[in-house]
Amino acid sequence: MGVSTEKKPQDAPDQSEAMNESSSRRPPSYSALSAEQAPLELPLLHLGPPTSSSTTVTRDQCVAHLKFLAVLADLRDTISSDDGLFGINDAEAERFPDLLNEARARIREKRWAVYTARAVDRYAEWWSIGLPRSRPMATINDLEHISYENIINCDTVVAWNTENLPPLDILMVWHAHSLNPRNFLEDCIRYSKISTWATGFPWEVIDRCINNNTMEYKVSEQAKNQFEQKLNSKWNNLHDQPAKEINCTYCQKVNAVPWTDAYFGDTVANAFKFGNGYADNSFEVKCVGCQHIIDHGRLKVAKFRKDLAATLYEDLPMPGSFINLNGIPDGPTGKINNRAIWYKLFPTRVVQAAGKNLMEFTDGRVGWCENILRLKEQLELKLHDRKILMAVHGFSGSNIHPAEKVHFRRMMSRYWENLGPFSLDLVGAVIRQGTFVDKMDQIDWLHSPTVFNTMDRLIKKYEVFFQIMLDNPRNMAVPTLDVDLAWHTHQLSPSRYYEHSTMSPSISNLHVFIDHDDKVDEGKLSDGFAWTSKMYRRATDGGIYSECTCWYCEATRTPDLYDRWITVGSVSRARTAADRLHDRPDISSDPNKNPHISSHSAVRPTNLYCLAERSGALINLRLQNNYRKAARRAEKRGRQRSDSKSSNNQGDIYPYYMPYAYGYPIMVPYYGPYMMDPSINCDSYASNPGCMNVTTGAAGNCCAGTCGGSAAAGSCAGVGGSGGCMAPAEDPAVL
Repeated sequence: MGVSTEKKPQDAPDQSEAMNESSSRRPPSYSALSAEQAPLELPLLHLGPPTSSSTTVTRDQCVAHLKFLAVLADLRDTISSDDGLFGINDAEAERFPDLLNEARARIREKRWAVYTARAVDRYAEWWSIGLPRSRPMATINDLEHISYENIINCDTVVAWNTENLPPLDILMVWHAHSLNPRNFLEDCIRYSKISTWATGFPWEVIDRCINNNTMEYKVSEQAKNQFEQKLNSKWNNLHDQPAKEINCTYCQKVNAVPWTDAYFGDTVANAFKFGNGYADNSFEVKCVGCQHIIDHGRLKVAKFRKDLAATLYEDLPMPGSFINLNGIPDGPTGKINNRAIWYKLFPTRVVQAAGKNLMEFTDGRVGWCENILRLKEQLELKLHDRKILMAVHGFSGSNIHPAEKVHFRRMMSRYWENLGPFSLDLVGAVIRQGTFVDKMDQIDWLHSPTVFNTMDRLIKKYEVFFQIMLDNPRNMAVPTLDVDLAWHTHQLSPSRYYEHSTMSPSISNLHVFIDHDDKVDEGKLSDGFAWTSKMYRRATDGGIYSECTCWYCEATRTPDLYDRWITVGSVSRARTAADRLHDRPDISSDPNKNPHISSHSAVRPTNLYCLAERSGALINLRLQNNYRKAARRAEKRGRQRSDSKSSNNQGDIYPYYMPYAYGYPIMVPYYGPYMMDPSINCDSYASNPGCMNVTTGAAGNCCAGTCGGSAAAGSCAGVGGSGGCMAPAEDPAVL
């Protein structure tokens, strides 16, 4: 690879304004220009950092991001439609003539799931070998040192060029990793990759490798050879090793296991659920040496044991201990009663105190701990052991502080639904970004002659949105699709994003690193969007947040009794502006062609499949009333109702809807922007990317004693991140 570091320049280069004549004369458009795409004509993009520290992102960076997303969309289409890839054949769908489209979609999804699992495995190797280390790995002593908060200050940057960029699949995983800012910061600190964090996504170099006409990512043969020699891997994911090598947890013998056995199963509903490959849901093989079982559960326990050994013998903190509840890597402040460091290191101190017993319990040769559920039960015993708590706290009291509970749940979230070495499951992170990538590809702003004006407009909206997040750290703000593009682009410059987020305290006098949790329940996102729309109207004196004409956006846009703090004039202006959206030529009645609500982060609690239960989270009464009003207005304008083709019940608030999954229409119960992505079939993955298990006693829940007495109070998706798409703290009650 030859990736090196160089001194960071003292002054950022000036960014020139690059914009063609036509874009300055015409109003920005969100609609696609034509069915046939013309060759992409863009001026030279200037992709250096913004010249002002108060600037979030530039329009050229957003355009470069759009190009990269277009390349990812093409990659997914190519891989998923490759008949026979990984032994997964399209002919399997013919066995289900009544569910042909859904079966075809599941087959394509499974190919992409296996490819993504391979990409994450390659990314982990590249992360370890291909990226420079900026310092020795942080120890417990480092976290307790008064200068620890300076660990993110780095004088060097990674010297990216066209000869040392990794393959596209690795860039894709890096992209998704960066879009979980707190997790990415923790991993960069933990594995000493701060120079990578400080440098950010190398837009300028990546942009040079993307062909504007073909949207292909290409590098020189020299760059490919350099990568292959450095990592001992093939440049092309598909040309790499056909099997995954894993160590038996009993005898440590290396086993070459298949990525998938391509077993579809007997029903479409359970497609690929019972596969035995490493990237399959039910992975299980016998060791070629000792004949003991190897499965995902045992591998997760082995991951915990490896981290435990590093804590006991190398003085390294356990995962989840590197940042505080606001996302800040803070050190001691010098105050006598400062307890923040104690809280942050609580899980590390617990496993240190119980270290000998835990090492024995998780020893694969003994076979006592076969999965994370058994580990969870053992840790519950430790949290109720007065001797251990006395060793941790230094006194006999058995009470655990709320902040300590949150940090303990954060540590455990690193092992639930997560096989890799990182603080989150990166396969799931990539898959959850699929909806966002597809929507940006459908809108196709790149081919609009007003693309730069469109970027200017969405950046202005994003800056208002960002201020809303800063001013309301306890609330969950939800972006529209156009705002999300700017937000994602901002996060891909991690150091600047961190600085912009923490440069001034919030209303509650807290410095908060605003997170982006991409695993949030559908209902919470709906509530959050309604709240964000109100706050945006307030901040912009009646401005329209979502320029979309679907029933949901119209319903949430209609002012109601909850808007009492808005003046009568503002309400009137908001209604007038909303009505005018239908008369604008650049606003389509098709939500796929508008800056619709960004739904890529919607997931579903596994015990809440009942529509009646979910409807309460959609602010049911208000949405019903406003939807009927929006439908009547649409009929008066002569527009077709969104449910007219798919539902004969005109009074049905949740009509059936036909979205497209991997190119095929799949019927789902109702239309709403916060449905879990219909392209995600949870059974196709080793770890579930689209659901949260909140069933009492499930392995993904927090250990008893860390949730105030409720065993189901938290899940793997609700800890360790923000607790909401934008909310900055894992548990607001502890702040």
